[in-house]
Amino acid sequence: MTGWCFAWSVDPGAASLERVYDMGTVEPAPDQGEPFRSVGPHRRCLHGHRLDVAGMTRTYSHVLGLHATCCLLCLELHTDRPAWYDLDHTVLRRADVPPGPHPRVVELVAHPPDRPAGVGHIALQVHGRAVADVDLQLCGIDRRACVEQISVDEDYRRRRVGTVLVAAALALGPGWQWSTTKIDSAVGARAFWASLDTADVLHLGGRAYCSHMEGAHDVA
Repeated sequence: MTGWCFAWSVDPGAASLERVYDMGTVEPAPDQGEPFRSVGPHRRCLHGHRLDVAGMTRTYSHVLGLHATCCLLCLELHTDRPAWYDLDHTVLRRADVPPGPHPRVVELVAHPPDRPAGVGHIALQVHGRAVADVDLQLCGIDRRACVEQISVDEDYRRRRVGTVLVAAALALGPGWQWSTTKIDSAVGARAFWASLDTADVLHLGGRAYCSHMEGAHDVA
């Protein structure tokens, strides 16, 4: 195995983001932007409410080609981020594959490394512009992988974009030995990694490179 292996799926998309609050008579509090979440099913909303108790609605955005979920209790409480779009973190388009005549507004785009076991990245693109990405290394021979770093544009922070990117990364090597580079000591970085439920599959702050990954770094 000389590079990344992907199960590619290119879906039709459309032209603009839309909000998801046509869900009753209660007006939501001002929102900083629509969050994204890996495809469920989810038992709780972004604020931890049990959806079977709080109530929920499911809609479909024909503009985005994404399902959306809204917690009705969050609407009544006027909390921010009562709704989110479900984004399938397992569907990636290779950067060298044209998006087609009807490109998706929101999509995950994979940029494989230029050498075996080297550093590549997955980007979240909105309207064709990368707003976040995760750098990672994978070695299919030794079944090891490392999350190098995650960056998210200021306007897209606190929208769970980083969480979706980590899920997309882990899906490329299920059952592999995953690690990360050293965790940044900044409060925001620590808060992000502390919020993830990945303890069983991702060793934080202790990168575990194999010889092929080390060799790719030496070449770089």
